[in-house]
Amino acid sequence: MRKRLAMTMSVVLALGFAAGCSGGKEQAGGADKATDANGAPKVELTWWVVQDEDAYGTFYDEMIDKFQKQNPNVKIKREIIPSDKINEKLSIAANTAQLPDLQQGSIFWPLSYAYKNLMVPLDDIIDKDDFDPAILKNVTVNDKLYIYPNNTVAIGLVVNKDLFKAKGALDLLPKNMQPWTTEQFLKAAKAVSDPAAGTYGYAMYAADTGGDQSHHALLWGFGGKSFSDDNKKAVLNSPEGIEGMKFLVSLSDEKVVPPGAAGLKATEVINNMFPQGKIGMTMGNIGHIGAFEKSFKDGTNKPFEMDIVPYPTKDGKSTNSVLFGYGTWVWNTNKKTNMEWAKKFTQFINTKENMARLAEIPSVLPTRKSLASKYAEDSIQGKTIKLFKSTGNVGLGVPGYSETRAAFYPELQAALTKTKTPEQALNDWTKKANEIIERNSK
Repeated sequence: MRKRLAMTMSVVLALGFAAGCSGGKEQAGGADKATDANGAPKVELTWWVVQDEDAYGTFYDEMIDKFQKQNPNVKIKREIIPSDKINEKLSIAANTAQLPDLQQGSIFWPLSYAYKNLMVPLDDIIDKDDFDPAILKNVTVNDKLYIYPNNTVAIGLVVNKDLFKAKGALDLLPKNMQPWTTEQFLKAAKAVSDPAAGTYGYAMYAADTGGDQSHHALLWGFGGKSFSDDNKKAVLNSPEGIEGMKFLVSLSDEKVVPPGAAGLKATEVINNMFPQGKIGMTMGNIGHIGAFEKSFKDGTNKPFEMDIVPYPTKDGKSTNSVLFGYGTWVWNTNKKTNMEWAKKFTQFINTKENMARLAEIPSVLPTRKSLASKYAEDSIQGKTIKLFKSTGNVGLGVPGYSETRAAFYPELQAALTKTKTPEQALNDWTKKANEIIERNSK
């Protein structure tokens, strides 16, 4: 059975490559010669969108309509791809030369394709002065920008203020985004943890890659780094990283996290337990808060007051965060005319005017600095903007990043279940991650 499946996949890939090569050769000799009334080449672009349709409403359709009216020679076909299907669909498309012309989605996984020359650099269409350097760094590979970031937030700890008030522990939380120590964090988590009542201070989970940014942010609080600055090496098994992993494991021993955290998915803990009032602090951002508020309005969960606070550090002098957002990019399809127009459309939807329109959506925080000033300093958006300067390198630009993510959570599970020591777990992950990076760098 396994042999037959392998043979089938080989045939599929071979046919796909043949089809793709044929299309590329045709385009190499020139694009479709059909033109419109003004002599402009007729172009049809396929645009994959991986984002919440309910939250974004008519924005995408408006962008397509405006661009097509300005450029009647262009037709844009938008396809909505479910987030849980995109990795598989994209892998098949990349291996069969059937990539779309451009894409809108999470900045968290496409950059590995830049190493394979499958993404188009966008340096010439991004007005870099209007973006925080930390944001641009997260969409850069080998000093070239490959994603136009348009909706980027940074993670913090979303807190259930009502739960802390009920326990008389509100004063244990930091105020006005002030840094706090891991010792203060643990004290706050203990104050609202009541296993008998089913409530816990911190949202812990380790059953898949979901929400793994939170694990890294906590470990960084002890001075560790996940990857080297040049993205060529995993380095989380440093003494500082190991100390951070020991602290993370201790949270389970202290009973301030849900029992059986090693087998819980982030979606169960963050999307269900937190809005149900069972968790005091969880990794989150503006998008999460919007989803929680929606569950309050539709009656799914009982409303409570929320806020966002920074991640703790050992010395309490700073914080750590991870950028979490969306952008637009262009695929290298070897179709010259399509790639040119895909870049034009990417630049169009991300102009200051159109990004301001995007910012009207409550859960969106635009990446342009010129648009950030409209948010009050004490608003969730204003507090999030402060976190931009504290973002660490979670590995978006690392060759084989998605594989390194998949290799991390089994090691975290092993540490939480005590089948490995924190040091052994990080050593094993670091070794696997470096093998993945080396393999994907070739």
